[in-house]
Amino acid sequence: MANKIVIAPGGKLIQVEQTYYSPVAVVPPNLTTPIGSTYCFLAKVEPWSDETNPPVPSVDVKNQKQIFKNMFVVKQVRTGDISPVIQRVDWQSGFFYDYYRDDVDMTEKDLNGNLIHKFYVKTKYDQVFKCLWNNNGAMSLDEPFFEPGTYNTNNIFQGTDNYKWKFMYTIDSGSKVKFMDSKWLPVIISDSPNPSTSLAKAGNIDVINVFDGGSGYDPSNSIITVTITGDGTGANAVANVVNGVIDDIVVTSTGSNYSYANVAITSLSGSGAIVYANTSPVGGHGNNPAVELGCDHVMYSIEFSGSENGVIPTDIDFHQVGILINPTTAYNSPNPANGAIYRTTTDLLVAPGFGVYTKDELVYQGTSLSASTFVGRVLSFDVASNVLKLINITGNYTLNGSLFGDDSGTTRTLLSVSPPTFTVFSGYIAYIENRTGVQRSADGIEQFRLVLGY
Repeated sequence: MANKIVIAPGGKLIQVEQTYYSPVAVVPPNLTTPIGSTYCFLAKVEPWSDETNPPVPSVDVKNQKQIFKNMFVVKQVRTGDISPVIQRVDWQSGFFYDYYRDDVDMTEKDLNGNLIHKFYVKTKYDQVFKCLWNNNGAMSLDEPFFEPGTYNTNNIFQGTDNYKWKFMYTIDSGSKVKFMDSKWLPVIISDSPNPSTSLAKAGNIDVINVFDGGSGYDPSNSIITVTITGDGTGANAVANVVNGVIDDIVVTSTGSNYSYANVAITSLSGSGAIVYANTSPVGGHGNNPAVELGCDHVMYSIEFSGSENGVIPTDIDFHQVGILINPTTAYNSPNPANGAIYRTTTDLLVAPGFGVYTKDELVYQGTSLSASTFVGRVLSFDVASNVLKLINITGNYTLNGSLFGDDSGTTRTLLSVSPPTFTVFSGYIAYIENRTGVQRSADGIEQFRLVLGY
């Protein structure tokens, strides 16, 4: 027997929530200081073979180990650096939008991960609305909008185009700057929304859609009754008639606890009207925007500024960025990492002398590079302090031995070694992004928006 399975929107949201809350501080046993468990890393200084077209990252064990060796810094990801995100859909005049239906998976994606049903929009006022009716497939002409302070949960925006929109949330300015780009919108994630505390509970009825207005309806001669039946209570509506045609059904009370509803129009005059009521999600529209709008992605937004107080050289470029979960510190290892930032370089103090080690070159000890006992790749060399920062270390160094530069021909005596401040190979790589070279500068800021999908 073949079994068919699918991960529902709520299941994907659980994964998003786990990532969203991952940086929240916890206190491990035998420790008194809260720790953060998520870090962003920068790695790989040497260019790709085709710098204009970086390869797709490989997740085999060998490559992941190499990424660890190529890292030169890890920076803590704070709670404010993560946001759930949804596909960006901007409202445009003259565009057709799908309307919400309770019998359709509105969050369905195509093979490219894009929404099939564009049923919500972001307006120019950074308000997010869900379309509840599209006037039988008409073009949208009136941008939905509520003045601040005028919105309540029963409000439906209806313009001259007869589209009906339900307000979901407003994107605050901080989230907009940090997490919104041309493809993604930050979305509100509700803290364990409880339908038992919602007036809607199982669901309510915000709109009743008119598919066919019929004909011959005359409210002056006969009462036109809108009857709503289902497993909920309290929903009421009245019919609006124009020239004998039911032009609109106005919901006067949304009711509560509906998992389904049927609507009937009765009148001694007129016939042929076809109307339909969609029940809201559990708890009502806007009770949990993240799951209602199909959130299955989370965005990390992390900044690296200048030297980060001397931790990162500013005269380098790099080609990899990623997310590291649960690394440990090199101090009193295996204690979980708790610092804001760690260097992952091996820092060598060499004796003064002639010659300068060059960026990206290999340095080694031994009779030749091919017969070396110790090898590392140069991240940077500070001529003033004679400190050489290396990544991708192999072998064992010898103090007071010669250290040769393979490209520069420089020879200096190795005086002392300062190992990384975090445990190399510790933690789990959760995200890898290969990039064309990013050139750092002393006064520059690199902001990385990394999007992880489920």
